[in-house]
Amino acid sequence: MGVKEIDFLKYRKLAYLVSVILIVSSLVLLFTRGLNLGLDFTGGTVIEVRFKEKVDMGDLRKKLSEGGLSAFSLQQTGEGTVIVKLRIDQDPSKALKVLEEMGEYELIRRESIGAVVSEELRSKAVWAIVVALIGILIYLGFRFEPLWGAGAILALIHDVLIVLGAYSLFHREVNLEVVSAFLIVAGYSVADTVVIYDRIRENLRVRKNLPFYEIVNISVNQTLSRTIMTSLTTFATSLALFILGGHALSNIMFAFVVGVIVGTFSSVFVASSFVNDVKSLLGKGAKEASEEA
Repeated sequence: MGVKEIDFLKYRKLAYLVSVILIVSSLVLLFTRGLNLGLDFTGGTVIEVRFKEKVDMGDLRKKLSEGGLSAFSLQQTGEGTVIVKLRIDQDPSKALKVLEEMGEYELIRRESIGAVVSEELRSKAVWAIVVALIGILIYLGFRFEPLWGAGAILALIHDVLIVLGAYSLFHREVNLEVVSAFLIVAGYSVADTVVIYDRIRENLRVRKNLPFYEIVNISVNQTLSRTIMTSLTTFATSLALFILGGHALSNIMFAFVVGVIVGTFSSVFVASSFVNDVKSLLGKGAKEASEEA
């Protein structure tokens, strides 16, 4: 037992309590406050212009905010044009007035994205997440056991709900780029969980006389250095991009900053603890059934 240093499963009830509080808080926020859906999901206006002289994007963003616009995104293309995306509840005339103040420009296009298109994008985003979760469940079910796959999916749902709750709490915009970030965070969490599961499976073969509880603890400790180094490296990079990456990039990296924390937490405490507790309950049930027989 020299390998085991921390009894992680000893703290699983406290971890469950923390998870329940975070998930319930996230659900309350989602149902009461909702999400700040971006142009991709609500519809709105796209304005693309080419300025005669180069403009500072930070200054343009500031002036748009001061001009009474609260829900917009800016993008500078490789062709030298500037794209302003306005949510459906924003007044395009205010954006055009600010653009005029920034300097002489050529209007390339002004388009409206209707609710039908946005509804289709919203539906596809939801299906992308559902299909990804089903694919992960099937993969882990075949690679390990269905119960282990269920533990990983539980951890994934745990992570996605808490990240969504964080977006709702801070009223951050949710667009297609953020949805893709959710999927990446889910993949990161699964990769961490699979590493721990692999070590548990290996220890089940070489430490056959130990109870499953002890094997889980040993496995988590054996992979702890890898988990910490991977998580810290990813978190540090994400945090740097979140702070220094500008408005658009920071909105995406917010999912990574929160997701790395909750993903590491769920891999260590939620996924493995769930498998241990369900196995324990099934074992007790089978023992009681045999005694009654």
